[in-house]
Amino acid sequence: MTGRASGAVSMIVSGSLCLFIHNNANAIDGTPVWIESMVDSPAPGDSMTTPVLAFDHFGTPSVSWSSGQGAIGFSTVYRSEFLGLGFWAHREVASGVGVGTQTALSFDRAERPTIAWVNSNGSVNAEYDDNGSPVVVTGGANSDIPALSVTHDLAGNLRGLFSGQSTGDLFDINGGEGAYSSSSMTTLSALNGIADARLTTDHSGLRHVIARGSLTSGSQGVIISSEPSFGGSWPSLTLTAADEINGVGIATDPTDGNVAITYTTRDTSTNTSKLFYAKFNGFALESTEVLSSTSAVFHDVDLAFDLSDGRPAIALEREVTSPFAEELVFAYLDGASQWQTSLVDDSISIDNPFGGMRRPSLAFDDFGTSWPAIAYIDADESLNVAFDPPVPEPNSLGLLIVGLVILAARSRR
Repeated sequence: MTGRASGAVSMIVSGSLCLFIHNNANAIDGTPVWIESMVDSPAPGDSMTTPVLAFDHFGTPSVSWSSGQGAIGFSTVYRSEFLGLGFWAHREVASGVGVGTQTALSFDRAERPTIAWVNSNGSVNAEYDDNGSPVVVTGGANSDIPALSVTHDLAGNLRGLFSGQSTGDLFDINGGEGAYSSSSMTTLSALNGIADARLTTDHSGLRHVIARGSLTSGSQGVIISSEPSFGGSWPSLTLTAADEINGVGIATDPTDGNVAITYTTRDTSTNTSKLFYAKFNGFALESTEVLSSTSAVFHDVDLAFDLSDGRPAIALEREVTSPFAEELVFAYLDGASQWQTSLVDDSISIDNPFGGMRRPSLAFDDFGTSWPAIAYIDADESLNVAFDPPVPEPNSLGLLIVGLVILAARSRR
């Protein structure tokens, strides 16, 4: 690996080289075949955290993430872009003590990225289109357990949220092109604290939220909330309660505009972990139990839809108890409407050694054939992206080329 030079706009290339043929087959028909590409690896004493994966509409993936020195508190926010020959280029967005305890990334309809991040002092910052001029959106974010999410609606408007310092408070992020604003969005009731919150917009541009946190009853809960078209207070509902709620996700089906959610539960008395998926059918949420286990604990999840056919997929962290293993799993709905699973990586790192936020980030290519990719932290603390590219037809010119890995010498700042 090649070390990153300091400086707000410095760029280098590094990582594994992935080559594959693009074609018109559905990516998750059949058994996924994962190709791993290492985005970057940490310097001694550093740790990687808060990866968020997004594709622009040309099909180019990018990852926002932060790398920090836990003992010192100095950290840096990056946007890494996958290049046309399979390398990753890194752009330093911001750095300093307590910078980037959580990051988020989204592309507008003109392929311009917005990167947002929360700092340890509670400020929310954002940068537009790699312009080198980060701005402070607002202060007052929850920096101990930050929740941050940004997306763009169908009209291209930036929509975001972050958790506030008061119990249950969520604030929005609006604007764009370097000018951002924020105001109170909603307050989730029956909560002692928000552990995570995610945002999506439906095809009408209305926002929907899923959150997890500690309930006033003493257990943990999944809370959902939706924006009324006429404004005013957002109705919210505690969807379920359990001893542990370790992960939540939310996304909009691109084919019908309906919202879907996913979440994990754990019953400590029976040591039973479950993964659920639920989608609004126009009248109510239809829920499905996707996975259940007494030999593994399900942690963070992320939900996304195959853009070509509207099938849902879930990236899932799984902690196997005996023999101990931390794994990345991909669950997906196949053409027969049955849930299937694929083991992406049998040795990952679920928890950050310094307590930073960490979860897998799932996205589908938005250009031509839709295929999935997942950003995550590997067992060696490197930041990886696993691709499941479409398999070429047998008579295609050239076959899938895998396993070509570049190991470059790494220099350190």
